[in-house]
Amino acid sequence: MKAILLAGGSGSRARPFTDYVPKAMFPLDGRPIIDYLVKYIAQFSQINEIIIVCNFDSFGKQIINYFEGKQSIMGKPIIFVEDIKNGTGGSLLKIEKYVTQDECFLVWFADNLCALKIEQMIQKYHQVNMKSGRTGSIGMVVVRKRRREETARVILDDSQIKEFMEKQRVKLEQPEALGIYLFSKRIFQYLHKRSREGFANFNLSYDILNQITNMEELFSYDIGENIEWIDIESPTYMDRNKDIVEKILLQMRSGLGGLD
Repeated sequence: MKAILLAGGSGSRARPFTDYVPKAMFPLDGRPIIDYLVKYIAQFSQINEIIIVCNFDSFGKQIINYFEGKQSIMGKPIIFVEDIKNGTGGSLLKIEKYVTQDECFLVWFADNLCALKIEQMIQKYHQVNMKSGRTGSIGMVVVRKRRREETARVILDDSQIKEFMEKQRVKLEQPEALGIYLFSKRIFQYLHKRSREGFANFNLSYDILNQITNMEELFSYDIGENIEWIDIESPTYMDRNKDIVEKILLQMRSGLGGLD
């Protein structure tokens, strides 16, 4: 099974940092965040190859140059595919030829960190397919049902504070999608359809998954109560959530024998 890391995009929300470095290359304890992600994913026996979709301009070359000569260290082959800036949906079309022999493939936004239990996700994918009686669902979306609040909350009596509550984990009214997916090749039917409709640039979430859920089988995989996840929006955001980042790195190290 292939793991597809989406590491393209302009990172406009992370400027001015992304004026100098792509988000996937933001430093974390002296190493880029994509280094942690690749090493973690490569440890799973189900993954036989890692495909990084990135720009081939000077920014994307930072990613390519970083991994040059490191494949033996990572333990799995790494292939680079050019992101031609036609959206996340268009990026997936670029990797179709690499996954023709696979039942399913993993898609992961490269600025997201999580000690996802990939083998359990694959197992659940097979279970839901058997239960539904289909030869292959479209795929699974990784979600969480709780998250930590960004700010503290207060209980008021008019303008008087009756209780001050520090940041806490809250149950979400609707589960949150985390930018990690397990797709079967059926996803390409929808990607090609969108492309044939004349859309040169289209988004995986807004233009594809938003339509699939109305008519087809798309399942969720909940990371559970204890597994943490974070989208590294910027170095300042990473520093502000340092405790979460450190917990994720600890979970990634302990999950499969270490990332060092």
